[in-house]
Amino acid sequence: MGNTAQYEIKNILERMREQGLWQPSGLGLSYVKEGDKTVKLISQENTSKSVDARVRMKILVERAGWKVDDSFCEIIEATHFSPEEQQMDEITQRRKLAQSWKCSCGTRLSSFPLRDGVWKKDGQREIVMANGETEIREEWSVVVTCSVCDIQVPLDAYAYSLLADNECMFSYKTSKMIYTIVDKPNIIQTIDNKLSESMIILGSLCPFYGDLLPPHFRGVVCLYSAIKEE
Repeated sequence: MGNTAQYEIKNILERMREQGLWQPSGLGLSYVKEGDKTVKLISQENTSKSVDARVRMKILVERAGWKVDDSFCEIIEATHFSPEEQQMDEITQRRKLAQSWKCSCGTRLSSFPLRDGVWKKDGQREIVMANGETEIREEWSVVVTCSVCDIQVPLDAYAYSLLADNECMFSYKTSKMIYTIVDKPNIIQTIDNKLSESMIILGSLCPFYGDLLPPHFRGVVCLYSAIKEE
């Protein structure tokens, strides 16, 4: 079990981008990735559970080959959120941190033309699950270009979602088509207005031209339209 936990932690930290936030579920601890193989503990809830978890997590992180800097940890009051509120609070904190991410030229990534990001499949990765079994998952990134120095910055899908708005995440262009994810109220409205001929449930590939689609577009209801040739 210990080796599995170390492998999972190593997997998480290696995939995090610089200044990414890590909050192990239910422990009341918040870490930020800083520098080469270092995470900084930025806050700890004032509970005995968090005190114990702080010690255990430091041991596990160090066994995974990483260093924990807990020299400037803020002790905060424990919050009693519902699971949904906890999730929203974590997302809010991650979005706030994402605003500090910068290009090598100093330009904030949040000011990039994020809607022009290009989705790219990077390959596959073997993931160790909580039960010790392995699973093969596709690795995707979104390449965004700095409007100041023109450098291309690849972001993993989750990091991109923290910076971009919903329109960026819910709309996808292939070589010749545009797909837009539709929520339940709009599905009903589209059907009631007898416009469902432009609606489709997607699989792994564009059904018209065979382009591979990002995982979050598979198995969802979308509106589609052809890109007009100029």
